[in-house]
Amino acid sequence: DRGRQRTMVTTTTMTMVTPTTTTGRRGRHQHRARRATTGVLASTSAADAFVGTWARDATQNQHVTLYLIAHGVGRGAMDKANMEYTQTWTRAPSGVEGEFTVHTTSGSGTNRVLTYPLGEFVEKYESSTIFGDGPGEVKRCATFDPATRTHFVSTVSSLGDETTTRVVDEDGKTMRCRREFKRRDDPEVDVWCAEVFIKQ
Repeated sequence: DRGRQRTMVTTTTMTMVTPTTTTGRRGRHQHRARRATTGVLASTSAADAFVGTWARDATQNQHVTLYLIAHGVGRGAMDKANMEYTQTWTRAPSGVEGEFTVHTTSGSGTNRVLTYPLGEFVEKYESSTIFGDGPGEVKRCATFDPATRTHFVSTVSSLGDETTTRVVDEDGKTMRCRREFKRRDDPEVDVWCAEVFIKQ
């Protein structure tokens, strides 16, 4: 859902940074998730559960329009929430268990490739629907828990703090995504949304 009316594939630049300690509700969540990746000897099946193409079933959206509005998306928020949105997950070139490269496309023109390394990294972008006007960069941290097939990403952007938690069901056919966002310039804006993706 990031990127405005782009028809050309874009690859996001990432820079690894030294992990830091975070506090607060989201910080505790992040800390717990990070512990799960310490000395990971993940089973192949846990990571493989994410590999493949996933299409969002917009009929199962919860609060996606509100989530976009909280990020400053205007009249087009409802349309974007219901547009075709597809992600193809592959194992990252690093070969590290729990690291993925994700190719995202959408009806709004998004065509983006991003690799999620484990740990903290910086993502640079030219333009983004939910991170704000670009070019800019966001600080992110990704973790992977093979026991629960959970991929977790925390993000600090110019707009605020957010988390994205993706879990693949035991049958391997459904990926559930929950996003939480708290806007920095307006503490009253504290929203969440949920999406369901079906494996193709």
